[in-house]
Amino acid sequence: MLKGTVEDLSSNRLDVDMKLTSTSSSISIEIVTKEGYPTSYSYQITGPDDYKKEANNLKESKYAFDKLNLNTEYSIKVIVKNKAGLTKEITKTIKTELVLEPELGNLIPVVYKNNNWVVVDTTKDKWYDYENQEWANAVILNDGINKIAGQELNLETDVRAMFVWIPRYEYKIEGPYGKGGVSAESPGEIEVNFISKDVVYENTNNSGYRVHPAFTFGTEELSGIWVGKFETSHTTLSASTENNNLQCSNNNCASADGLRILPNVETLRYNSVSNFFYSAQSMDNRLKLSGDLHMMKNSEWGAVAYLSQSKYGKYGNPLYDGANKEVAMKNSYSTGDGDYVTNVSQSTTGNITGIYDMSGIYEYVMGLYNNDISNSGFKSLPESKYYNNYTSTTPEEACGGEICYGHAFSETKGWYNDFAMFISTIPWSSRGGMQTTAPDAGMFSYSCGWDISSGWTSFRIVLIQTT
Repeated sequence: MLKGTVEDLSSNRLDVDMKLTSTSSSISIEIVTKEGYPTSYSYQITGPDDYKKEANNLKESKYAFDKLNLNTEYSIKVIVKNKAGLTKEITKTIKTELVLEPELGNLIPVVYKNNNWVVVDTTKDKWYDYENQEWANAVILNDGINKIAGQELNLETDVRAMFVWIPRYEYKIEGPYGKGGVSAESPGEIEVNFISKDVVYENTNNSGYRVHPAFTFGTEELSGIWVGKFETSHTTLSASTENNNLQCSNNNCASADGLRILPNVETLRYNSVSNFFYSAQSMDNRLKLSGDLHMMKNSEWGAVAYLSQSKYGKYGNPLYDGANKEVAMKNSYSTGDGDYVTNVSQSTTGNITGIYDMSGIYEYVMGLYNNDISNSGFKSLPESKYYNNYTSTTPEEACGGEICYGHAFSETKGWYNDFAMFISTIPWSSRGGMQTTAPDAGMFSYSCGWDISSGWTSFRIVLIQTT
């Protein structure tokens, strides 16, 4: 007759397997036990340039290595031991994810080289490096302009609009001020992992990350969004102080033909929210792009702000430290503050590849309280995918009774001492603050507006490559 428990018998056998998953900067390990009752796990990772880390004699069957390089192959070795002294060694390789290749559609990829923007051949040329805070840029050319790889661009004559790619990512904010943050004056890192559009989950994953909501557009999951590099301007109306000078009340508005997204020109103001919204949609329809042009939402503003406060944005740029990691405030109504080449501290990357004008001038965004169209000019609201609706005047409860994750409200309230006033009976959202209210202005600033035409509020355009 056999004696002993099933556990005693199984301790003489050890059968386990290893599952690996990766993001752009981490590798997660899970040991799956078939039999053998493991008692300890030792984890080791090796990579290029003699990179090696290990964690030995742990009790947990799950472990993760982070702060890894993008698009890099690593070897993972795990040694599992059971109480009978048996060991099993498993080794597998896995590659961290590449930043998702930008979806160009009709856009022309460009890189800043030798003091000029130059068209690139994406099959041969390196045109972005998010690990070094160099974000992908692309342009819409003016009618009749054709350029091939290697040719320089004249922004004044060749280009109609400039965009910057924000890849799909998941994020985590540790504590009230981010990882390593000690106070509102000195917030820390927002942890970001780039992910494919196949990665979708409810709320948080096991590591506490959330998929940023800006990458869900209606029912479609996105691999990224293109964001206007500068606030929107106009060929003839930017200098106009006439209220609602665009006169756009539908998505085929002729004055939208003058819209531009370029540096060193006066930003377009003096328009209600609906004028801004319909002009963006009209620009889309009249250009017949392959994607969807629309006025920026609050969640999309948050996606840019969070990426800037990550190791891939200005926060991670080694040229800046302390309070200077904040995106600097502009001091004029000129896009790029009149000299974007010099004013790189006002960019979300701290260099010329980032997004400008996000601090120091108000921008209306598509976010409102309780579907209140108020003085916006809308007769009825557009499809829900084009705006964020908030159901409470308390930001901690405004999204279905909870925090509006990813919108840069509660999660980042007061960071860098930026002004925070949520919507109320004044129902529309505005972002960025105003240079006249320094130091309250900033990328994490939020306020509310009457949605009417004003001389201090502009807007920004986002392009999504829809399928």
